[in-house]
This record gives sequence, structure tokens and C-alpha cells, in this order.
Amino acid sequence: MQKSTLNFYCCLLLAILLGSISCYGQSQFIAGTVVDDNGKPLQGVSVSVLIADSSLTTMQTDNRGVFRFDNLRTGSSYRFKFSYIGFEDVLTKTFAIADKSENLLIRMKPSQQSLNEVVVVGYGRQKKVNLTGAVTQLSGSELEDRPVSNLAKTLQGLIPNLNINFASGIPISEGNLNIRGNTSINGGDPLVIVDGVAGDMNRVNPRDVESVTVLKDAAASSIYGARGAFGVILITTKTGKSGKPKIAYNNNFGWATQTSSTDFMTSGYEAAILNDTANLRSLGISYTGYTAADYEELKKRINDKEENPDRPWAVIQNRGGKDQYVYYGNFDWWHFLYNQWQPQQDHNITVSGGNDKTTYYLSGGYRTQEGIWNIRPDQSKRYTLRSKISSELTTWLKVTNNTQFFQQKYAFSGSNDFSWGKTFDEHTLPSYLPVNPDGSFTYLTGLNSYRIGNGWHTNQLYGKSKGERDRIDLRNIIDATAKISKTISVTGNFSYSYTSRLSWDRAVKVPYSLYPGVMSIVPTYNTDELSEYRETIDYKVYNLYGTYENKFGPHSLKFMAGYNQEEWKNKEQMASRRDLLSEDLNDLNLGTGLMEVTGGSNEWALLGFYSRINYDYKGKYLLELNGRYDGTSRFKKGDRFGFFPSVSAGWRLSEEDFFRPLSRIVNNLKIRASYGSLGNQQVGNYAYIPIMNTATMNYLMNNTLTQYVGVPPAISPTLTWEKVTSTNLGLDIDMLRNRLSVSVDLYERKTIGMLTKGKTLSAVFGANPPQENAADLKTKGFELSVGWRDTKKLLGKPLTYSARFILSDYTGRITKFDNPNNLLSDYYVGEQLGDIWGYTIDGFFMTAAEANAHSVNQDFVNKRRLSAPGIYKKLQPGDLRFVDLNGDKIINSGTNTLDNPGDMKVIGNSQPRYQFGVNMDLAWNGFDIGIFLQGIGKQDWYPPSEVTSFWGPLAYPYTSFLPKNFSAMIWTPENPDAYFPILRSYIAQNAELSFPNNRYLQDLAYVRLKNLSVGYSLPQSVTRKLKLERCRFYLSGENLVTLTKLDSKYIDPELMSTTPDGRAYPFSSKVFSFGVDITF
Repeated sequence: MQKSTLNFYCCLLLAILLGSISCYGQSQFIAGTVVDDNGKPLQGVSVSVLIADSSLTTMQTDNRGVFRFDNLRTGSSYRFKFSYIGFEDVLTKTFAIADKSENLLIRMKPSQQSLNEVVVVGYGRQKKVNLTGAVTQLSGSELEDRPVSNLAKTLQGLIPNLNINFASGIPISEGNLNIRGNTSINGGDPLVIVDGVAGDMNRVNPRDVESVTVLKDAAASSIYGARGAFGVILITTKTGKSGKPKIAYNNNFGWATQTSSTDFMTSGYEAAILNDTANLRSLGISYTGYTAADYEELKKRINDKEENPDRPWAVIQNRGGKDQYVYYGNFDWWHFLYNQWQPQQDHNITVSGGNDKTTYYLSGGYRTQEGIWNIRPDQSKRYTLRSKISSELTTWLKVTNNTQFFQQKYAFSGSNDFSWGKTFDEHTLPSYLPVNPDGSFTYLTGLNSYRIGNGWHTNQLYGKSKGERDRIDLRNIIDATAKISKTISVTGNFSYSYTSRLSWDRAVKVPYSLYPGVMSIVPTYNTDELSEYRETIDYKVYNLYGTYENKFGPHSLKFMAGYNQEEWKNKEQMASRRDLLSEDLNDLNLGTGLMEVTGGSNEWALLGFYSRINYDYKGKYLLELNGRYDGTSRFKKGDRFGFFPSVSAGWRLSEEDFFRPLSRIVNNLKIRASYGSLGNQQVGNYAYIPIMNTATMNYLMNNTLTQYVGVPPAISPTLTWEKVTSTNLGLDIDMLRNRLSVSVDLYERKTIGMLTKGKTLSAVFGANPPQENAADLKTKGFELSVGWRDTKKLLGKPLTYSARFILSDYTGRITKFDNPNNLLSDYYVGEQLGDIWGYTIDGFFMTAAEANAHSVNQDFVNKRRLSAPGIYKKLQPGDLRFVDLNGDKIINSGTNTLDNPGDMKVIGNSQPRYQFGVNMDLAWNGFDIGIFLQGIGKQDWYPPSEVTSFWGPLAYPYTSFLPKNFSAMIWTPENPDAYFPILRSYIAQNAELSFPNNRYLQDLAYVRLKNLSVGYSLPQSVTRKLKLERCRFYLSGENLVTLTKLDSKYIDPELMSTTPDGRAYPFSSKVFSFGVDITF
């Protein structure tokens, strides 16, 4: 029995071994060669073996274009996919492996994808290769992996000469947009079009974006007429695609902190010494009022980071016969007032799908973000919803309904606190404290009547003053396209937008204590008042246009003509009531005191007829003609309409026969040129009408506030459009199998007839001269974009990488302005916008003898010194030596004219120059890395006196938030190589340092690591088991590293370039975040 069993298992084992050998013998290999359409072998082609449409294994061809897959089982069905940058993918049909090995020959054709790419333009779409204007487009996929909730921030640095900056770090801050630099001395923003209708970029969820197109020159934007004078940004949102329902969810959790240093001086002794010394040399008195004994007390506590019970920071002393608080602290006011880390989070979900007749796209987003205030943080919440449903009702009619909802709420403590520049207004020396030992708030000190923090902290601590901003936007667009014939289509749409802005502010009386047990009211907060504001906006847009498109042999013709009408109307009301019955309840009905109600409304309308003709011959010679006849309600009858034409042409040299020898290297070469004119109607809604404004007097008459009517300003009868003409030359190149792309543009824009003050009138006229179309401006610039993309092999896996570099620059000059004396205090002909006139500094006086021997009179710039006490009336060692450029022995500005600027010259320019961005992406084996650098090559800035983190007590003797090393930066005999001169107060406010000069002129040039993201996508073998299509985890950082030439680590160069006085909600944010993207 045992022997039989043993024989059975031996036979079974032999059968298994023979079967295995048999199976192994039935496997085969597939080999082959990959060549281009000229038969040249292609190295590095990615070749994948697919079974059931899933990748089994992947390899790359060698330098002979050869590939080989071994051990493919006979009888199994496989497909092979060939991918190579610059060529169209090849996917073989499914076939079974035969009993013999096979060799394949795969011929790949150059990709036409980049050439056939469709670009959204005004009222239509065009192939990218046929564009003749200055147009740049980004796809939504290029934006998705950058986890930024604000679309303007997402686009920053990605499109040449689309200049985006933020003048505030407030959670609800919105980007300032500009295309191609100087527009008009009256300003000029680009027109933003969302799904074919004028809208707001800040109301669009970046996750909903399909593409962003920027029309830069007149040829591209003239189809939008009066509103497109300074460029157009077209935002197209996503549309559902036919197929089974697809659900996508993504989130982002982040923490923001300041980009600049917050390590300020917290030594009460050192800060008091600096401020008192500065004030003594300017006014002859101590600013703090501290005595020698007080300084001894401060010195005892100089190393106390926290309050020591044996050395309290607030004591009660009898001064002048009265008990009062005296402060000896080392208090860190910055981190008391401001939150070091501000949490934020985003959640987005989309559902899309459809069939061959109807598609749908539904999305929802939620974002919450805390602000910078530490005591009671301000907070923003945002909600977005979008529904886009398209349906082919018949074979010739397609209807789309697009609905958008947006709501943003911003809540803050303190009345209007969100609008103030805290770093200047909250001046607070570290020796002072926010709260007295008995828990009462501080405001004044008895030693010098110093207003601690201007009382801002008392309002935050008391917590009764607060406010909220609530905005709701609702928009619906219904669009119908009728296909009349194979060549003719007609599209009509109607859009209705409703905006509601609601805000309320509550201010209450805030108590403080100067003397123990005695309470007073902070003068800044001595009113109990509730105010409410409401605004509603109705905006309607009607569009109707038809398109004819046909080919006649080698000729292609496309004609479009349409009609546009826009109507905008707002209504606003404001009501306020004082002396409410409760500090905690906020209702106007609770008011018992003075009541005020005001209101108003505005409206405007536009009417336009437009057309466009596109022609090309064999795809070589391209021509586009645009024209728009526009009318606006903002000018008087007879001047309301204008015609604005443009023309552009292109020549694709790469399609010429003589170019064929280079076609394997240069895949596409096109030169283009354009010229056009547009009108700018950015004036007041009623600029042509003398407006008599009503107001309320500030004093009572018969116990009532009396209203009055003001005298209307003078109005010019010739007021009309500003005219904007634009010339553009461009070059587009795609090379090396479309892996390398280069685009260059040179442009000139002239703004003619800018609205400005008219000619000076006699004083007997009795009013200011009316505005007239009396000034001209010329802007010149260039744009460069260079991109590279390719795929290599790393450890047997495809490595896909891409890089893109953009660079742009512009300058603007005044070519006409009524300034006959060429005063430097006004615009003048030949002025380059942004020029900074200033003085030249030749170091310091090192000794008293050197200062006394100085023969040049500096009294004009040393105004503060003339009122100084004692020896400080004279030039001192450590004072600045100004250079006498004109040799008249007097430092001054002459007549402050171009012909006689005295000792001034142009020392810099405040316009940003050489703006650039570098975007790099890499993907390998599920991992992806994105690196984005952005910066400015040159921009000059002279710090105003309010930037106390730069000037310290040289500007004001009550300065807080001093740089920790400020003492080491001041000139002394022991520190002759210091950065700043001898310490005097107010000299940066209205004396020598307030005059721009070359020594303290700052260069805001910077390079910033704007974004770094690292992600990992789960492999398909895992996502299939989880019933997912995609699952990606990522880490991200915004504004991580900044390299700058600024002489201060306490200033953010990007913020200062957009905030002229440094008083904004004071910070740009460095953000660390993580999240997940999931598609079901």
C-alpha cells in the first residue's frame, strides 16, 4: 500500500515537471524596430505590453530603435503601445502570440497635437497654429497640481506679461491684474471673461477651470471693443464628457506664516534708549519720560524674557503726587497681536458624465482660512457651486445652462480693523504692557501721555467691537447654438448676474486705566455705533453671433459677426445708529442716539456690433480682420460711439517648399504681426454730467444735522474716449519633434487722449480746470517663452519631465502732457513712468572738524536739524554728506523742474523690470515633483517713513517692531561703517532721509520659490482593487524661499512692490500644506 502511494506521488511530480517544461517551451518573444516616417530608427521610445488594456511591462528602444519582450505566452492576447515625445502614439490591434516568435516594424508619425491644439478666442475657437495675434493659453491640467484656492495666485508668473500682485495679505484679498504694463495714467485693468460673459477671476474656483487664455494685443482683444483696451483674460470652465459618472474629490490642509522675519526687538531698555536718544537730539526732550532711576529698573530686567515676580514689569508709583502705573517690560508685542500660524483648508468635489446627447458637470467647493490677528482671529469662509448641463435637443440645436453660485464671508473683531496697517498704527514700545496688574487695559502712560498701541489692542481684548463682510454672487448663462448648415452656425446667449454685498460694523466704547482704580474711555473708541451697508448689483448680457466657415480648395475662410448688449445697475443703502441699549446685541432698533441713512444708485450700458474674418491659404499665409462698433453710456450723445478695427497676419515658413530640408529639426516656424486700435471708457458713469453731490454738515443746526448741496465741478464739452493703438511682432518656433517651443513678442502700445487736468485757467474762473483728453503715453515691451518636454528611461521606468521659462519687460513714457514748465512734481513729456528723482550721498562726516569745514549748505535737506537743541543744530559726525551736483554750494531741488532739478537726478525706477518665471515638472513611477520659481530682475523702491521696520526711530520716536540688530546699524564713533546716520528722530519723516537718495534706495529684485509640490499616485494595480480611477497624495509649499537684495529681512519684496506706504495688512504668506486627490 505504501509503495503504491509512493509511486503515485512520483508519477504526479514527474507529470508536473514535464508540464512545466512543456509550458516553458510554448513561450515566445516579440521583437521589433521603431522608425520615423523617413525610416530613421528612434531611440528611447516607450514600449508597453498591454493585457486587458492594463500595462504589463514597459521598456524603451535602444540606439538602433530595437525592442524585445521575452516569455510572452503562446496563445495569450496582447497589445503594444508606443509613445515618444513629439510623435503620435501608436497602439497595435489585439493579437494572439503564435507558436513562433515575431518581429515588428513600427513607423511613428510626427505629432500634430501642438499644432492642432485649439485655443479659445473671443466668441470662438481657433487652431493654435493659425493664430496671428498675441495669445497665450494655459490648460486647467497645468494648474491643478498647484494647491492654491485663488485663481489669480495660481496664474502668477505662468503667463508672460500677465502681471498679478497682491497689495494685502488679508484672507479676502484679491489680485490686481495688468497685461503688458503701463496702460493709462488713469489706470486700466484687463477685461475678464468667464464662459463668454464679463466676470471676476476671484469668484472662480481654480478646480473648475478648463483653460485660461490671455489676449494681449489689439488684434486679439479688439473683438471686445471698449472693455478690452488693455487686454482680455478668457476663462473657460469645465464641461462634462460622455461616459459613466465620474466623481472626483480633493482636499488641502495648510498652515500659513509670514515670509519676512518677525524676530523683533523685545528689550524694553534698548528700545527706550534708542527712541529717547533720537528724540533728545531732535527736540531736546525724552519721549518716554523715563528718569535715570527708571532706566536702572529697565536694566535690571534686561535679561528677563518672562516677567519675574521679584522684578514685575508693571509697578505702581507715586509720580507728581498721584499713584500711577509705570512699566518696565520686555514684552513681545508682535506675537501677542499676531498669530504665527494661520490654519486653512479646502475641499472640492465634482460629479461629471453623460451620454452622446446630454452631458453634465457639477462641482462644489468650500474653503476656510484664519487671518493674522491673534487675540480674536479674523476668519474667511468661501462656498462655490457650479452646474453646467449641455444637451443636444435635436441634430441641429444644442442648449447649455451654466449656473454659478459664490459666497464669501469675512468676520473680524474691531471696527474696520481689516483695513488698517497695523505695523505702523500699533506703535508700542516693548517696555509697555497691554494689561495692567488688575486686569484693566492700558492706553496712556502718565510719564509722557504716550498712546500705547494707539489703543488697537484694547479693542481686540474687549472683544465687543466686530464686523462682517458677506458677498453673494449668483450667475446663470443660457446658451443655444443652432447648426443651420454644414458651414453656418448661430449662437445666442443670455446671462443674468446678481450680486449682494452686506456688511455691518459695531463699535463700542472701550475702557482703560491710567491710574489704579480709575477707568476712562479710549478716545479712539469713544463711540457706541452700529452701521450697516447693503449693495445689490444687477448685470445682464445679451450676445448673438453667427459663424460661416468653408474651404475652397487651398483657401479657408471663416466669417463671424455678432451683437452684444450689456446693462449694469447697482443700488446701495447705508444706515447707522448710535448709543445702543446693549453691547452684545447688534440691531439698529436698539439704538437710542443719532441716526443716519444714506443711499444711491448707478448704472451704465454698452452696445456693440462686432465681426471677424479669418483667411488662410494652404495653412501658409494667415490673415485676420477684426472690427467693433461700440457705444457707451459714459459719454454724452454724439461722442458715445466709436469704431475700433484691427488687422493681423502670419506666415508659416515651415510649410514652404524651400524649408523642407530643415523640417526634421524645425517642425513649425511662424512669424506674425498685428496692428489695431481700441477705445478706453474707464471713466465715471456720469463723467459728462455736472454732478451736485449732497452731504451732511458736521455740526447741529436746531438740533439736527443739516444737509447741503455742493457746487458741481466744471465739465469739458469735448470729453471722449481714450484711444489705445497697439503694434505687435511675434515669432513662434517648435523644434526637435515639438519638444522645444519658443515664442517671442515685441510690442508697442500708445494711449492717446488720456483724461487729465486741462490747461491752467485764470484764478477768476473760481474752480479747478475740467478734465480733458490732454495726455499721451507710449509703452514698449517684449515677451519670451521657452519650453522643453521629453521622456527618458530611469531604472527601466519612463521619466517624463518638462521645463518652461518666461521673461517679460516693459517701459512707459509720457509723450504729451500740459506741463509747460516741466515741473517734476507732475507728469512731463519724456518722463519714464516710475522714475525716482533723488540725491547722491557721499558717506558720513567722520569728525566734528570735517563737519564744521563743510562749505556746502545742506539746510534744505537738514530741516529737522535746524530746530534741534544745542550742538545738534550743527552738522555732526555721523550726519550724511550730500553731493553738490550743480556746484552752487547749496543742496536743494532748484526750481524742481526738468531744466533745473538742483542737485537731484534720476536715481532709480519704481516699475518692475524683467519679470520672470520658471516652471519645472517631473514624473516617474507614480511620483511627481513640481517646482515653480518666480521673481523680478529689477525694481527700485525708496521706503516711506511709515515703514518703521526699516527706519525705526529715525522716522518716529515711538517706533515699535524694531529690527533686533538696529542699534548696530546706527553710526557712532565706534561704529563708523554703520548703515544709518547718527540717531535723530523724524529725519525719515520730513528731513534728510525723507528725500530719496541713492544710499537708501532699495532694490526689490527677488527670486522666490513660489511653489514646491511632491506627490505620489497609487499604481493602477492598487486603485483597481480600491475601485478608484486615481488616488494621489501630495505635500506642497508656497513662498518657501526668497532671495532678495533688500537691506532688511523684515520686509517682503513682493508686498512692498505693490504697497506704496507699507501699511497694508502686513504680510505675504508662506504656506505648508498636504492633501489628496481622488477620482472614483
